Amino acid sequence: MKNVTKILTVVTLCATLFGSAQRIGALGGNAALWPGDEANIAAFPAQVNNHAYLQLSGVGMDDNSEHASLLFQKDATTWGFNYGSGDWVNMHWGDGSMGVTVGFSNNDDGNGTTSSDMSVAYGNTFDWGEIGVKYMTANDGGDTNLGVNYRTDFGFWLFDNTVVSVSNLVCDLESGADCDMHIAADFWSAMDVGGADLVYAWGVRQGGANAEFTQTATLGVEANMTDWATFRAGMNWWYQLSGDDEVVGEIAHAFSYGLGFNWGGLTADFTVDSALLLDPVGTITGYGDGGLTTDTITLTYSF
Repeated sequence: MKNVTKILTVVTLCATLFGSAQRIGALGGNAALWPGDEANIAAFPAQVNNHAYLQLSGVGMDDNSEHASLLFQKDATTWGFNYGSGDWVNMHWGDGSMGVTVGFSNNDDGNGTTSSDMSVAYGNTFDWGEIGVKYMTANDGGDTNLGVNYRTDFGFWLFDNTVVSVSNLVCDLESGADCDMHIAADFWSAMDVGGADLVYAWGVRQGGANAEFTQTATLGVEANMTDWATFRAGMNWWYQLSGDDEVVGEIAHAFSYGLGFNWGGLTADFTVDSALLLDPVGTITGYGDGGLTTDTITLTYSF
């Protein structure tokens, strides 16, 4: 399980900070495989230039983890503001091709406990691909981290696109915890399979305290049930090929499911418990063993 945690840490570079976490989570968890989703802004800040929306995430949570995001264009410039992250500033800026994200926090609980941290991310698109670079500090600047993401339409074997992520490129943790560099590469293709969009990715991961070399696979499918309802399903698979811990074999596989509802510019995305598929009537009526969802809802109004 420790190895899986490290793999997911790398994948998180391509996942969301403020974005449709429920949609991407249901489709396998890697936003980079779905370039049109606003969740890509976290890893590729230049994507701010391609969206305009008001988004409420964490709806249904009661632990102060709700977020609100506003992204819009004015005078050929993109501006974005995020609230609920604990930062006193968390904003986006874009000029049509380049994007920048900046975050600052300065907290004092009144009892002598303070923290002051920052993050800055830069992204741009070029003829040869798209890049995203993020530098951040934590624990009053005691922890530092630099990560880089790169996405291109370079094809390989059965695949049309490539995305590479490097985390802990520069890393220093006060705690002395694992700070080894992690490299992830995914080769992927998107296919229109008649009424549904399918993404298939094959990848490798290298790094960590035990220098694990892991093969991965991601599958995601999104199908329209009606003109206002969408069903999503995904799968992740990890197989460790080598490592200093001498582990070889499958270390994890997981399925994920989700639903999306669309009313004009308003969408509601949420993950779905597998109980809905095993006992749809009982789940919908409330007489089943599981609930419709074990997560939160993301509401997005695009304009």
